[in-house]
Order: sequence, then C-alpha cells, then structure tokens
Amino acid sequence: MQAYIQFHLAAIQSEVLTPGTLSNQSKMPLRIAMAQKLITQEGAYIIQSVSHYLAHLKLFEAVLNADASLKYTIAEPAFLLFADLSRNSCQLCYRPAGEYELQLLVGMNQFLIASLRTDWLIYKCQHLAVLSSFTSSLERAADQPKDLPAFGMAASLFRSLKMMDNRIKDMGMDSEGYVFINECINKYYHRLIGSDTINAYYQEKGRALVAFVKENFATPLVDDMPALASRFMVSERTLARLAKLTFGIPLHEQVINTRMTFAYSQLVTTAKPIYEIAALSGYQDPHYFSKAFKKYHGISPKAVERPVKLLLAI
Repeated sequence: MQAYIQFHLAAIQSEVLTPGTLSNQSKMPLRIAMAQKLITQEGAYIIQSVSHYLAHLKLFEAVLNADASLKYTIAEPAFLLFADLSRNSCQLCYRPAGEYELQLLVGMNQFLIASLRTDWLIYKCQHLAVLSSFTSSLERAADQPKDLPAFGMAASLFRSLKMMDNRIKDMGMDSEGYVFINECINKYYHRLIGSDTINAYYQEKGRALVAFVKENFATPLVDDMPALASRFMVSERTLARLAKLTFGIPLHEQVINTRMTFAYSQLVTTAKPIYEIAALSGYQDPHYFSKAFKKYHGISPKAVERPVKLLLAI
C-alpha cells in the first residue's frame, strides 16, 4: 500500500544501502526492505521501508549525538502502530492529516512505524469489541488525534518481524506479511483487554518495579532475584511474571537495556573515562563491560564517537 507518512530529515549526506552494505551497518537488516542511510547534524539514520497491501512499514535506527526532533507529514487520516524498541513500548494510535514531530533522545533509537490500511483495520476491529470504538473515531471525530495505551511488547514484535523476513521466499511476501500484521494487532488487542482485568495491586507493583530498576540499575540489587522478590513481597515466579508483564521482556534483559542505553549516552555526552562509565553503568570490570557493550551495540566503547571528549581535547 502507499505510505501515508513523509519524514523530513535535513540530510548532509545520504546513500542507498544494498543488502550487503545494510547487513554490515544495521542491527536488524531486513532482506525484503528498501534501505537508505542519512547523515544529519544530530547523527546517523538507517531507514528501511517495506510495503504490503495491508500496511506500510518503516524501521528506523538512529544513532544520535544529541537529542533530535523528527518531523513528519501525514497526507491523509491514518491508523498507526508505533513500536519503540528503545523503550520496549508499543502503541496503536489515530492521526488526522497534518504536521507532527517525534522527539528522539541521544544514543540509540530503534523503532517501527506501521501505517495500517484503514478499511482493513476497521473491518478487523468489528470483531474486536474493545477496538471497534477506537476505529470509529475516524467517523465521529476525524480531526482529533487519539491514542490507546502503550504496552511493553515492542521486543516481541521486532522478533516477529525478523522471523517474517527470514521466512519469506521470493513469492511469499503477501502471505507472510499478512500473518505478521495480523499478529501485531492480535497481540496488542490481547494486551489491551488484559490491562482491564489485571488486578490493580499488581499494576501498582509493576509501577514500583519500573521505578526501582530506573533508580538501581547500576547496583547489585537488580541482580538478586530472591532479595527483589522479598522486597516486593511476591514469589520469585510471580516477580518474573510481573517483570514480563511490565517490560515485555525478562527482568535481566530490561536491566541490560537500561545499562547499555545509559552507557551509550554517557559516552557521547561526557568526557568520562570508559572505566568510570562502566562502573556508573553497573559493571565493575571494564573489560567485561566492553565485551557486553560490543555485544549489545555492535561496536566497542572505544569506537564510539565522543564529541564532548574531542572538544575538550582541542
């Protein structure tokens, strides 16, 4: 289908990426995508586009040395599924035609925007009670943006997207794409209806867990499951389930995501030595930190461009 969204990036340099080049530069190269790389003042963007008769997908990877605003135009009213891997959040929303912008943070940003075919989504949601009132917003208030809740399921959708790309043969895009897009909506729907029935007690526990990880990700406290379970007054099994419901991924993966995002930000925004950043990120052994950082980001800490450090060295 035709893309509803046009993104506006002031590129200093741009290039079309071949499959071979893409696989060397992207953390999630898709064989079925058209890809390009754009260099701006704030950093580098790799944008992969996939068109299917039910949706147009754009996968962004942005490595930024400063916070940035990504401006875009929506040509006609659109239902969008936005999955932000950096925050592990996924949200379904409606946007009328107009000008919009998305705030991106320094460091690695990885997100997927799916422009969904309107008539198909409305038809599908007729059979999904909670979503039917949402899609009817196109008729009742077509000029008003509308957002449904965000859920911690982006990591799951990204895995499904990669699996789809691996399964697709030369003539299999239609069927595999249909399965993937339906799976996205179905997963989101089940999280949405589940959110209405989850006990408020556990919702509060989830919020407390988010705050605890944010405040203590660099300490050994987040690695001690028995102590954490005792702190939150639940069993270890319940704590693991609570973390999966809250973050969409296991607790240890969320801790790693938080540590690595923090470490990257420290590298590009400060002149601190790597061993100090390692300690601030929760790693007492700088060598282990470097290995973990390279495994997560694909480059070593020493290879990260450090504009603040270079500026101070002048």
